[in-house]
Amino acid sequence: MVRLTRRSAAGFTLIELLTVIAIIGILAALIFPTIGKVRETAQRTVDANNLREIVKAAQLYAADNNDRLPDPQFIAAQTPAPVTGGQGPFLWAGILAQRGILQDPTFYFAKNDPQFNGAYPTAIVSPANRSVLDASFTTNRVLSFEFVGGLRMSDGPTVPVAFTRGLLATGTWSAENGVYRDAGGHIAFLGGNVQFYPNTQEAASQLTLNNGRKGSSVLQALPFSSTAASNPRVYASPPAGVGSLAGTPAERAP
Repeated sequence: MVRLTRRSAAGFTLIELLTVIAIIGILAALIFPTIGKVRETAQRTVDANNLREIVKAAQLYAADNNDRLPDPQFIAAQTPAPVTGGQGPFLWAGILAQRGILQDPTFYFAKNDPQFNGAYPTAIVSPANRSVLDASFTTNRVLSFEFVGGLRMSDGPTVPVAFTRGLLATGTWSAENGVYRDAGGHIAFLGGNVQFYPNTQEAASQLTLNNGRKGSSVLQALPFSSTAASNPRVYASPPAGVGSLAGTPAERAP
């Protein structure tokens, strides 16, 4: 007579399963924030490169326009205006596209920007009429950068040309309107360099003001003239920092 031996089924006990689940949870809690931070850092690098290319495009424009960088106030005042269909920062970007210098709309939006809906515009200027801004670029859009209009190439390498949206007059970034909230932001200078400034007073106080001293106000880091109409302005699509659609003028440093 042959006896059959029943083998006990191998498996995990409830305690073992709970232990494994707890370990997986701990590892996930450690890894996921790291992955998120790496992605955020990588995207900031992309934004910095985009900002650098925007400034290069503005400098190329200046080479053919008496050393003047894009100036929305000047563009709107011309008859006929070379670009229409928008205000301030949109005209700043629009003139570069209209001249065929920088036509890619993706350069003006940061993926990490809370104001960006994830859908890029199809064009900056209308393919049917290159003197008109494309509606997909202007309608319900908040650009991720603020731009200085009215600069000349001779204004000096330490003068800001564009920066991450949300920079306040205090030299820190707005927690509500900043592209990276209050983590900081990039500033691109006329000399071509782009620098990331953490949201601290120490970092913000390194701008070269128009009195030659160091300070934190980007408005006071712009060339200043006693003739108000001659002063550069900061243009931005609301909600922003110091910039506005109409342009916020430079200030004299104390």
